[in-house]
Amino acid sequence: MKITAISGWALPCDWFAEQIAARFENSQVQVIYPENPLDAEEARRLLAGAPADLYLGYSLGSLWLLTYRNFLPAPAVKAILAPILAFTREQDRGGKTSDTQLKYLIKVLTRSSGNNSPLIDFYANCDFPYPPSLLKDLPKRSVLIEGLKFLQSVSVDPESAQDFQVIMGEKDVLLDAGKLRSLMPQLQIVEGAGHTPAPLLEHLANTLILRDQKA
Repeated sequence: MKITAISGWALPCDWFAEQIAARFENSQVQVIYPENPLDAEEARRLLAGAPADLYLGYSLGSLWLLTYRNFLPAPAVKAILAPILAFTREQDRGGKTSDTQLKYLIKVLTRSSGNNSPLIDFYANCDFPYPPSLLKDLPKRSVLIEGLKFLQSVSVDPESAQDFQVIMGEKDVLLDAGKLRSLMPQLQIVEGAGHTPAPLLEHLANTLILRDQKA
């Protein structure tokens, strides 16, 4: 299986690719990290250069994949993990982060280019199994800020996810499972899981195996 995945905010591509490969053995995994997620032409080019059997968007990557879903081939399997329809609480589509919090993070990252504390706090808040190597492999600070601006300004309709596998953790600190279930009835909620990708990938892999067995 060829897998093209779009990484979450501030997650190095190599690390995310390792997480996917561990759950999808014998697969070819390519991870995309858009440098300017608001740029539709960049999205078209990136997706055209990474044809796949499975397209997978995680967190920020889920919103990006839904935004540019028209660039995806119809026969491919499509999945979003820790799904974002709109990131901020004020947009009322399942996000828990206030617009004020997001603006503050943009401000801090803009002003303190050499300070990694905001990133460490982010990983800790999301309960990531944080390896120190993440910091040295991160995208440029300007790219991280562009990602936050994308989260601040973009939203998609729930109907855009109707042909996607949709999976999130029961204890996700950034997303409201109940609200998202009301917007996307096909949402699968993984008990005990949070925002980290590993248990969500595990669930997706098992779901696709069961589906193939039934077919």
